[in-house]
Amino acid sequence: MKTLQDVISEQRLEVSRYRKVAENAVSRFCSTNDAIVGALLSGSTARGDARSGPFGFMIDLVVIVKNKTDIDLEKVFGPDIEPYIPYHCISFENLGFQIELATVDELKSIRSRNESEIFAKQETMILLDKTGFLKEWKQTTFALTPEQKKVRALMHYFRYQYLTNSYHQEKWTYRDAWIQLAQNGNEACECYCSFLYCINSWFIPRKDWLVYLTYELIEKPEGHERFVEAAYRSVLSKNDVAARYKNFQEIGIWMTEFCKSSDWIE
Repeated sequence: MKTLQDVISEQRLEVSRYRKVAENAVSRFCSTNDAIVGALLSGSTARGDARSGPFGFMIDLVVIVKNKTDIDLEKVFGPDIEPYIPYHCISFENLGFQIELATVDELKSIRSRNESEIFAKQETMILLDKTGFLKEWKQTTFALTPEQKKVRALMHYFRYQYLTNSYHQEKWTYRDAWIQLAQNGNEACECYCSFLYCINSWFIPRKDWLVYLTYELIEKPEGHERFVEAAYRSVLSKNDVAARYKNFQEIGIWMTEFCKSSDWIE
């Protein structure tokens, strides 16, 4: 499987072009507009793994204002060409853009939003910063204290232990409830991945990125790839349950040892 860094390396020249077009768009539409405080590049173009595939591609742009009533996106950027996408979409230099409008106050309170929204803003690049607000915001908003790291990680650790304990395995196995066991295991996988993001002081991305980005994390068990492959094994019989449960136990032991070594649990 290609890692994120593999894709970033492959797409370097293409992404460089996309970023240049994004800079041109900001210069063209935003730099002289007094209502616009700044602009952020987000999504795959900011992350570095953007690619133009057969199903299309959009550059994600966040335009920052003090009040949303201060600006009419259609007047500034032109008509919305994709009304079924929940952002204002335009075409510029033969590339599609989807434009999110955000206020200064919304960015200041981003830590009160869900994890995936925080993650999405954390990975942004600053393209325009008229007042210096965005630079300070990026530097200060996403820091996690040791206590916050502990609380966030333990939340997923305890949920994982609950889902994978012997009682729950035995209860659903006795009922031949293989689909329920599969569901419990899938949630346990999500708890494990979320735990990894937390101990690495990352925020947790959307579920469609949840597993993939774990391969980029520094703090993870040596057998992480093997654990993940086994954790997502289908559960259709007692034999499948036993194999998957053994893997869950191994992951659980590693998580417990990490928590103990961090003095989070006794």
